Amino acid sequence: MKELTKKIKKEALRLGADLVGIAPVSRWDKAPLKLRPQAHLPEAKSVIAISIHHPDASVEWGGLPNSNYSGPFQLGMIPKLDTISWRLARFLEQLGHPTIPLPCTGFWRHRPYKEITTTNTASFSHRHAFVAAGLGEFGWNNMAMSYKYGPRNRLVSIITSAELYPDPLYSGEPLCDRCGMCNAKCPGQNYKEEFLLKPGCDELFIEEKKFQYAKLDRYRCLWGEQFALDMDVLHKEKELTEEKMYEAIRRGVPRVGGEFGNCFRFCMSKPVRYWERNYTTAPRRKKELTSLNGNILLEKIKNIAIESGADRIAIQPVSLFLSVRGGFAEGYPVDKFFDNFDWAITLGRSLPNYPETDDAPTNDNRKFLSATTKVRLGMGAMDIARYIDDLGYEATQDWTDVNNAATGNAGWNIDMGGPARATSTGGNIAFEVIEKDSEKGKNNIVIAGMTTGDIKENGESVTTNSLFCKAPLKALNEIISSRVEKINGKIKLSPGMDIFKGNIDKVGAVPVDRISCLEGVLDIKKALPGCKSVIVLLTGMPERMVELAGQQEAECAMSYSYSQYQLIRETLWAAHDLSGWLGQQGYKSLPVADLSNKGYRNLAPYWEFAWSKLGHPDLRANAPFAAAAGMGEIGLSGMLLTPEFGPRQRYSFVLTEAEIESAEKYEGPELCTSCGECAEACPVGALCPSMVEAQQIAGKKYIKYGRNETKCRWCRSLGMVADAGVKYIGWRVPDLQVPDMLTQANIEEALAKKDPLQVIGYNYPNQIDTIIEKCLQVCPVGKKS
Repeated sequence: MKELTKKIKKEALRLGADLVGIAPVSRWDKAPLKLRPQAHLPEAKSVIAISIHHPDASVEWGGLPNSNYSGPFQLGMIPKLDTISWRLARFLEQLGHPTIPLPCTGFWRHRPYKEITTTNTASFSHRHAFVAAGLGEFGWNNMAMSYKYGPRNRLVSIITSAELYPDPLYSGEPLCDRCGMCNAKCPGQNYKEEFLLKPGCDELFIEEKKFQYAKLDRYRCLWGEQFALDMDVLHKEKELTEEKMYEAIRRGVPRVGGEFGNCFRFCMSKPVRYWERNYTTAPRRKKELTSLNGNILLEKIKNIAIESGADRIAIQPVSLFLSVRGGFAEGYPVDKFFDNFDWAITLGRSLPNYPETDDAPTNDNRKFLSATTKVRLGMGAMDIARYIDDLGYEATQDWTDVNNAATGNAGWNIDMGGPARATSTGGNIAFEVIEKDSEKGKNNIVIAGMTTGDIKENGESVTTNSLFCKAPLKALNEIISSRVEKINGKIKLSPGMDIFKGNIDKVGAVPVDRISCLEGVLDIKKALPGCKSVIVLLTGMPERMVELAGQQEAECAMSYSYSQYQLIRETLWAAHDLSGWLGQQGYKSLPVADLSNKGYRNLAPYWEFAWSKLGHPDLRANAPFAAAAGMGEIGLSGMLLTPEFGPRQRYSFVLTEAEIESAEKYEGPELCTSCGECAEACPVGALCPSMVEAQQIAGKKYIKYGRNETKCRWCRSLGMVADAGVKYIGWRVPDLQVPDMLTQANIEEALAKKDPLQVIGYNYPNQIDTIIEKCLQVCPVGKKS
């Protein structure tokens, strides 16, 4: 048990965790039944709690001029933790332990749900897992506090059947001394007795240890943190209810930006807290300064950049970018900020040249890559900032127009089709792209307290993300991608190649002619003239995660929902890396998320594929192309079936001029059992056993059920069916008949009738809709249990 525990902690730290703790599930014995680990995974034995820390400067220079302007706060942290959770769960699964990866944030029930009487309740609380795993204790402000970082921890948890050696509960010096700063600094006065829920504090026990924290009215927190409403007027709302928030929105209370809570900004663990008020109004954290040679520091920064997918890095004095000062929000201490940082470090990743075309599917594939590469580099910028911060220097992620100015100053072409800049707050404006013909115009985009500057279009080339720091560095502008050995003749690929870093389960390849002849494929020759091969990169889903989604005691589908966008990230990041590697071999290559030219995509509940309005590629529409590459066969559901995972996988593609050693068509045992469970499970009866379709793929004939696209879209693309999984997150779904035909008008009419928390509060009718593809969930193929 101890050896396995050491192994898992070592892997978590390798993946980027700052703190790792283990809690046995017995520490949830006094928790509500639906919120226990066993409610998510009945055979659960342990919970792994993980945190990464906010760089101090991102807290000290965020939340200004008021808490609606989050600034650099938490940039890159959420997808980083999502990725750690996913990869550590894979690690445990490969060791033979069924495991449920959980997302960092986003998915919670806003109203009471069955026996859960509280509002805005996470399906599984990472804060409580953090404390239960001995990593710290609760502050009065509800935050999970560690000795080293105070509340400046961002958290995630993994629930596993592995029996691990538990860490003791924290027993050191008290971390919260009830200093009262959370009460004094909250602009909504949420900690005042008149606004706390009765009896004023929550009390809970983990084993025999008692914890207490303020019993907050979570609708008051929702006001700014999620709905981005003006925090400076919240104190006027004396009895805030859900309906009163809608009234505030209707009467025009400004949506300024997602709040960075003062309860967090003004908090620090008593043992490491000190004040330096001429530097920041926030408390500071004691940390030791590590003396480090500048060249060693630079090499470490480069290594982190490479690990995060960057192929170039620039380090430039911040004094070069004084011209962007006018873009800061009025009242921000911009002069003071520039005086306290020396360097802007910019990470870049080149994007392949997609063709200029009116073909929407081809254009969307460029947007898929651009959006997720921005996220990937944001993780890298945050990792470098954390590293510099841990050395005792100051560093913070960039949320400003300095990134675009630094990109241009380095001589790199700005990615004009990508997100305007990094953001921690999300929402519809988070991924507005910088386009010359944008209807809203560049000057209307406001994110995290910055307005966009006048950015000239230099063509499409490099996606970037940046950070600021004060550390012993020197100016630099360097390509950092490693050289590769030239391969002569056909190239053979395998999932064990270093380039995939263990994140890909299957690799297939096929001559382009075997795919370009298939119905529903985008025009490959137009996308990449000279294309010779199509490569498929596939990663499977944890079997128990899929099997249990919505069916377990927790009635929760968030892990399944989050896994869909995380799998697109993993396979598309790998496709981008492979494309770059092939480029170094001399072959033009294009990463492709969606090879279909007609499939309607699944809705995206959260993060970059939601904010960029792309959705998730339809697995059925893309299945023939993966089957043509010998990955498996097509089942009656129309899904790709593989012997390893059944239908439980996602995949991305690479188009390349290279000749890749290809697989023949799948010749293994027949996988589909013709049980018909996929059709029976569909909540809208979209699969039609009485209307079968035949398709010839690589010389093999497949039969699949016809699919009523209107019904299927109503369910998986619009989130209009409660039983498809939306009900598990607690949303109210209108009971509407499926139209005979979907039009833009009746789609808009239907979405407008969705839960008002989504439509009015989040201004996104599919916010965290947890859709489960029931046809995929019930399929028995490939199951090990």
